[in-house]
Amino acid sequence: MKKISTLIIAFFALAVSADAQDQHFSQFYSSPVTLNPGFTGVFNGDVRAYTLYRMQWFTVTNPYKTFSIALDAPIFKKKMKNQDFFAAGINFNNDNQGTVRLKTNTYNLLVSFTKFIGGRQKHNITLGYEIGYGTKTASLAVLKWDSQWDAYSGTYNAALPSGEAGGGAVGFLDMSTGIVWNFSTDHLFRSAMGFSFHHFTSPNVSLIGGSDRLYPKLGFQWLVNYKLSETSNTTLEPALMVAQQGSSLLLDGGLSFKFVLSDRSHYTDNRSDKALHLGAYYRLRDAFFVTCKFDYADVSASIAYDVNISGLTPASRTVGGFEIMLAYRGIFIGHRNAKRASVRFM
Repeated sequence: MKKISTLIIAFFALAVSADAQDQHFSQFYSSPVTLNPGFTGVFNGDVRAYTLYRMQWFTVTNPYKTFSIALDAPIFKKKMKNQDFFAAGINFNNDNQGTVRLKTNTYNLLVSFTKFIGGRQKHNITLGYEIGYGTKTASLAVLKWDSQWDAYSGTYNAALPSGEAGGGAVGFLDMSTGIVWNFSTDHLFRSAMGFSFHHFTSPNVSLIGGSDRLYPKLGFQWLVNYKLSETSNTTLEPALMVAQQGSSLLLDGGLSFKFVLSDRSHYTDNRSDKALHLGAYYRLRDAFFVTCKFDYADVSASIAYDVNISGLTPASRTVGGFEIMLAYRGIFIGHRNAKRASVRFM
């Protein structure tokens, strides 16, 4: 019975600690619209689509799995003055937490407006807004309870009533906003700095009635691209994010190196850009993680692996999480040359 109680406590501790903060990805820079609505449509291209999948803690309990898919694009560019534009996007997220089958699905619509400030250094300010509908469900039927311990036989009996509710479900409306400042000094340096405010309506997400408000989340993001020289094939890509949600603090930071293997050219047989990205990052009091990404023309694919260093290390045996990403950034044929030459955004 002691082992059963210990397992129940462990499972719930994992679920509660994970639920205290939104799901997140190690490759946070590859999930821009979940990072900040102000990143919606802000990229060099005509359409962007990407998906990420994360699995973690599979050495401790049933794996925690997180999935996201998004599509966004700038709109009304030809009808706007100067270089201002609107953008729109959609995003779906699924988070499935462990043995208690705590599942959260969110369906989001995003819009943004980018204002070109200009100047010798090119400045752009983007204001984004997100509205979504979420559902949360849980099933406790798979857990074992003290009341199902048969004292006469000295064994666990699943047929005995647990005396606990079987789970629950709730739907909720959610809203978030954010602002991003993009600037570049020349074609060697580009930067995007953002501030986000997620769940500012603090929706009720209680599964058993009553009130259990989702904490608002304040976030800061800074992404940089710095090419070492005019002739260099190497670009430094430091990235930092900070998020405060209730009493939970999430801080991720690190550096990737981008090595251009070949450039698209009109004068050779090479028709595709190719690049390799290698990076190392740290999540405060939780994990170190390494990343590897490969770009081929308009498609990118990457993987990340976490080495756990938190208080869960004795159970996890340092195994944190595994993550994969696939992205497509399309450029319409009629715009290809002009868009490729742009250094307005990353």
